[in-house]
Amino acid sequence: MATDDNKNAEQTSTFKDFVDKAIAHLSNLTRLEVNTLVGEYEFNKVKNIPTTIKQDSTNERMCTQINLITGDITTAMTQKFATDYKDLREYHQIRENQGHKIIDQNIKTLKEIVNVLIDLSHKKESLDKNQIPKPSNNP
Repeated sequence: MATDDNKNAEQTSTFKDFVDKAIAHLSNLTRLEVNTLVGEYEFNKVKNIPTTIKQDSTNERMCTQINLITGDITTAMTQKFATDYKDLREYHQIRENQGHKIIDQNIKTLKEIVNVLIDLSHKKESLDKNQIPKPSNNP
C-alpha cells in the first residue's frame, strides 16, 4: 500500500510541476514577436539545434511585437529596412501573418492538452475511489 501511495504522490507531484511550469510560461503566450535580420549566420546541420545569427553582424533588422491581449502592435526597423529592403518588409509581413495562425493553432492544441489532462485526472480520481484495498499479509 505504501508503494501505491508513493506512486500516487509522485504522479501528483509530476502533474503539479507540469501545471506550475505551464502557468509560469503563460505570459509568453500573450506576446508574438517576429524578427527579420540581415547579417551573417551559422547554419546548423544538427537536428533540433537552430541556425544562429552572429550577434556582431546583425546591424539591419526589423522587429514586430504584438500583444495578443490588448492588440497593441509595435514595429521597429533600421533605416535601411525602411528605405531599401521592400522585399524583406513584405516577407516580414507574411511571417507576421503566419505567426498569428501558429498562435491560433497552439491555443487550440493547448486547450486539447488541458482537457485531456483534466479528463485523465478525473478518471484517476474515480479509479482511486473505487479501488478495493488489498488485504495485508500481516496478522
